[in-house]
Parts: sequence; C-alpha cells; structure tokens
Amino acid sequence: MKLKILAASAALVLVSDFAFALDPVRIEQRCEDDSISTGAGVGRNDWALQCKHISARTYDYNINDDWGNRRSRVYYPSFYKPGNFDAWFRAPTAKGSACGLNGYTSMITCLSSCYTPDQKLLFAEGELAIYDAFSRSVSRIVTLDDDANLDNISYTVRNIDAYSESITDVVHRILELKTKNGGSLKVTLNHPLILSTGHMKNAEDIQIGDSLIAENGEFDEITSIEEVEFFGKVYNVRPDSDGEEGVILNGQIVVAQGFLSGSMYYQNTGANHVNRLLLRDSLPGDLI
Repeated sequence: MKLKILAASAALVLVSDFAFALDPVRIEQRCEDDSISTGAGVGRNDWALQCKHISARTYDYNINDDWGNRRSRVYYPSFYKPGNFDAWFRAPTAKGSACGLNGYTSMITCLSSCYTPDQKLLFAEGELAIYDAFSRSVSRIVTLDDDANLDNISYTVRNIDAYSESITDVVHRILELKTKNGGSLKVTLNHPLILSTGHMKNAEDIQIGDSLIAENGEFDEITSIEEVEFFGKVYNVRPDSDGEEGVILNGQIVVAQGFLSGSMYYQNTGANHVNRLLLRDSLPGDLI
C-alpha cells in the first residue's frame, strides 16, 4: 500500500541495543533513565575500562566501528543490582572517579537519544501525539516506501514492532530546530534526521542553513537551533521493516513533525548508517 502524504508529524526516543533474557522494553526504559550524551558515553567507557568493569575488547566495540572509526554515537555500560533490575546505579562519566559499584554489579549496554512526548507521529489512522499512540497501542505507522528516493518521496504503512516508555521523569537536553517555512522539531542532541542532501545526521551536527526534507519532498531551511531542557518521560516506536535480506532502511524513516526522521533503529543497531547517504536521486550520479 503506497501513500502520498501531504501533511503530518512524528516522534521517537531512545532504546538500548542489549540482548539479555530481560524484557527488551524494560531495558529500553532503564536506558532512558540513564540516558547520556555521546561525549559522556565516551567518558563512561573510559571510566569503566580504567576500573576494569569492561574489557579492552568491549571498550573498542563500544567506541569504534568495524573499520576502527569512532562511532558517531557510542555504546556505554549501565549497572544494576543482581536480582533487582529496578535498583540502578548512575555510574561516573570520567576517568579518575571512584571505581566502586556498591553492589550494582550486573550490566547492560545502552545507546543514547530521545524525543519529547508532545511530538507527533503519522500513523495509518492519521496524526497522533506519541504519548496518545502509545497509550492506545496504535499498531500501524507510516514510513518511507521501499523504493522512495529524493526524486520520489512516497510512503507505505507498516506494523509497529515495539513502543518504549521511560520509567521515571528525568531532565533531557533537547534541540529545538525551526525552519524557514514555520516548521518546528524537538529532538535530543544525537537524534538522527535526514537532510536535503539525502544524508542522515545527528541533530548536534546539523547547522543553521542546512535543510530538512519535508514530508512532501520539499526542502525547508533551518533558521534557528536552540538548546532547551525537558523534564518528563519520553517515548519511542520502532516500525517493523524486516525483509529477506535484513532491515529495509527506508522502512525505518518516519515523518517527524512534518520532516523525515530516523526511527529508533538508527539510534541503535542501525547507528552505523548515521552520516551516510541514505536517500539517493533515482538517476545514478555517474550517468548525469
């Protein structure tokens, strides 16, 4: 089912990329409570390695990709008490801090990012605030079509694989981006967005003068970027775009506040696609 979308919005947040016998959604929630920036994540890894809470091999995986390049968004360890997943330890984020864990010796791996709950998603039934969709367990969401590109922004409806909700209210650092045509989008510093070049970038790497892609395919220049604080819970959603050869990348791009935005897949297992060209023109560049 292909759709042409003329007006809509969306919102996403954070998830962990850890696979234990624990409920994945609970892990996502707990990682949100311990959500830290990329810079703090590097510091957490430096501290954990120095204190021998992680191995050198784990440190390298958390910090670097398969080619030895620094990840645009790093993985980092979080700790809880064995047998009591709700007992959480806010570990240090800098070398030289005390190494003691005070009994919080079990560990999961997290990756940071989030959206505010007032942002809206485009679902099969129309535009809804992420909190409302989560509360109602809405099951179908609009994403890019498999064959969509910069010359042909088209959409399809997919099942929702999962929602997440943070357990407690916490303070989040948020970037509010405003555009020339009156658009507004609030995301965490390291939330992935699609630029008019077809590249995916973290919000913290986007500059005034860059352009987002509106849902109708038009480019909308960013005119201001302001950092604000948000206190409360955040929510996320992950579309189901699994194909025979793996995840269909277009299926993890949604419409966020009227702009193309990466789902939480790109905040976790798909984070290696950040800073890469995702949407291409239909005609290969070497034939132009």
